[in-house]
Amino acid sequence: MTDINPASREWVALDLETTGLESRADRIIEIGAVRFGAGGVLDEYAAFVNPRREIPPFIRRLTGITQFEVDNAPDFDELADDLARFIDGATLIAHNAPFDFGFLRAAGFRIDQPAIDTRDLTYLARPSALSYSLEHLARAESVANPRPHRALDDARATKDIFLALIADFAKLDPAALDEIRRLAARSGWDAAALLDSAEDFAPPRSALYATASPVDDARALAARLAQPRPLRPADTETPADAQAIARALSEGGAFAQTVPAFEERPQQIDMAQAVAETVNAGGRLIVEAGTGVGKSLAYLLPAALYAAANDKRVIVSTNTINLQEQLIGKDLPALAAALAETYPELGEKLRFCQLKGRANYLCRKRWRRMRESADLDADQARVIAKTSLWMADTETGDRSEINLGSPAGYAAWNRVSAQRARDCPDMRGPCFLRAARDKAQASHIVVVNHALLMSQAAGEGSAIPEADILIIDEAHNLESVATDQLGWRIGVADLDEAISELGGDRGLLNQAAAEISAFAPDKTESAGRGIAAIQDLTPKMRDELARLLGTSLPAALPTLAGSGRRRQSAFPTDARATDKERAAPAWEELETEWRNFDILIADAIRALDSLTAAAEPDEDADPDSAPRAAALASDLAAVRDSLANLRGRVGEFVADPSENAIYWATRPPGSSEILINAAPLHVGELLRENLYADKKAVVMTSATLAAGGSFDHIAERLGFADSRRLTLGSPFDFYESALIYVPPNMPEPRSPDFAAAASRIIADAAIAAGGRSMALFTSHASLRAAAEEIRETLSEHGIDTLAQGVDGPPRRIAERFVRHPQSVLLGAASFWEGL
Repeated sequence: MTDINPASREWVALDLETTGLESRADRIIEIGAVRFGAGGVLDEYAAFVNPRREIPPFIRRLTGITQFEVDNAPDFDELADDLARFIDGATLIAHNAPFDFGFLRAAGFRIDQPAIDTRDLTYLARPSALSYSLEHLARAESVANPRPHRALDDARATKDIFLALIADFAKLDPAALDEIRRLAARSGWDAAALLDSAEDFAPPRSALYATASPVDDARALAARLAQPRPLRPADTETPADAQAIARALSEGGAFAQTVPAFEERPQQIDMAQAVAETVNAGGRLIVEAGTGVGKSLAYLLPAALYAAANDKRVIVSTNTINLQEQLIGKDLPALAAALAETYPELGEKLRFCQLKGRANYLCRKRWRRMRESADLDADQARVIAKTSLWMADTETGDRSEINLGSPAGYAAWNRVSAQRARDCPDMRGPCFLRAARDKAQASHIVVVNHALLMSQAAGEGSAIPEADILIIDEAHNLESVATDQLGWRIGVADLDEAISELGGDRGLLNQAAAEISAFAPDKTESAGRGIAAIQDLTPKMRDELARLLGTSLPAALPTLAGSGRRRQSAFPTDARATDKERAAPAWEELETEWRNFDILIADAIRALDSLTAAAEPDEDADPDSAPRAAALASDLAAVRDSLANLRGRVGEFVADPSENAIYWATRPPGSSEILINAAPLHVGELLRENLYADKKAVVMTSATLAAGGSFDHIAERLGFADSRRLTLGSPFDFYESALIYVPPNMPEPRSPDFAAAASRIIADAAIAAGGRSMALFTSHASLRAAAEEIRETLSEHGIDTLAQGVDGPPRRIAERFVRHPQSVLLGAASFWEGL
């Protein structure tokens, strides 16, 4: 641990225990504080506080504080002067400072000195931390905290976490610290005390830095993102050796020598040989293989042998993140190691990667725009600061590497992701999305998810590189994903998102006015007219679409109107738009409203076309301004395309429905907003023409594909009629290994008593098992309700509750579950399979 500069300030780490979470309604029951400085700990302060009320049972169990201890303690007013003297002149430190300071202020205690939230410090210094809770950080930083949820022990832990992290934080490039100071000053983010404290720990700058390097170091990033050359297929094709594959998967084979506890499975060998034959000869193969067969290895081995020998590419598509991460983090590395033993030249050259959708990658262009935004808020400033530090090391720019920490963090990410960064003209600088695609071009095996695969089938760009072989795992999900991805959903929020980038001080319209007047003064007048037209049209478009969806559509589909009670239901309200509804007089009124909206949005698109043309750089444009002009034109064109897409879909729903689609409107639970939806009736033909047609071989596999022993239904639904079919049983003896318990007297799922009954069953089962349990839900609302219901009960038994979307995203809470199995994992869709 780095020593504190002897001339530095003093700090006080502070923690409170309270009767609950609401500072207006709950009260402080314990105060703990540690004052420290250059020589270490200077003093400690601890006191119980009389809340003049009963401590809730959960708080008593959580903290170990008894009612007797607080009943015989002084009121907070009697302690306030002592606390004020203890903290006087020091910089305050608290973990989740708004919570503690909110309770102090509610008790009438003034806080005038600088303060540091160690959550902010951790958010920046440990961008990939699984959790930012004090308890988790204490474990991660090897900080002792013998009595969590006791004020003095938590204050000591907060002090030690601060010391562990601030020393690392102080070693940052001075330019990075200056950047954080600049962001804080412009956004209202109070980070001054944090940065001033970092100065006290900073080593002599001259000893570490000859010059301050830029925060966004394009040259260093470009070197990190450099990728191998794209694959160049061999002139002569070498088939995958089916017999060699069987030997590799047999007892004593390559995998038995490199994979611990590897077992020969006849079903796995049969599947691998069938895949090899299909890859070599071409064609279509559908395989149902029971749990435990080892499907992943059975298709990866022949695919890898074929791809590496011929420098060709195989696309592997899965439905769940869990399986993708298993393939990339476990199965493919094990495969490469085994190949290196048997086929050294192939094992060494085999390259593989995961490719994700645009929204997963940071866009440096959009990031720079937010960084310079005049209306930057504190949450956005934190994300910009966090990602600026992360960018110094990341080789992917993938958001899964960092913990964004809150809904506000994810909202800020959406504004800097590559989701809307279409046709970026800035080809000179490094780009995370382009690097990911370049890596895919250079890889023999590319792992994607079904959603990205379907975007290719829908003709939404060429994110996935061309490939001879396509393998679809978890194929039983393909139809539903195809239906979702080849369909669409539209609401007023989509229009708001499309036009949000136009307005504001740093919006595209103001940028266009400034840029065009600078590099094309002769176009200033026409650009001004276009800008004025768009500014006039955007609020009118929003009002018109809101009337169309909020008033005219419920009149045409009366079941949407519902009642106030219905809108608060946990279930959405849906209404089909059939020929019967379209023939009613109310639909004519809807069409009239649509025509009004269509005129407005068509005018806005024309104005954007004109403005985009004005922003395009001329052939003789200044080389320094041309890239900025091209970037501006690209951004304007992206908004234009979004409006055109929205216009087409609203028009399709109201006036021009497709014969191969169904249409309906939805009012989400607890919402007054109405969304319009469309989905194809039959995706099989679309998949056959747009996905399989150009592939030499396509393999589909899952544990559940056949119906009544026949593949006819799934093959017809997925356009996979002309295929070889193989059914393989599971090597597991489920009858001996599994037990099914059916709880008696359960209410119906739609009964108001169902959620409470299900929660009781989950808690009872988890207590009986000592944690080590997973409960699966079909509704995120039900999951959250169950988590709230069981968390306190399970905590009494030393069992943690890890709820998807509440305690973290799927991968992170699964990692926490593995590390601490005395837990209950509550999961939704992504946990139903592949875990």
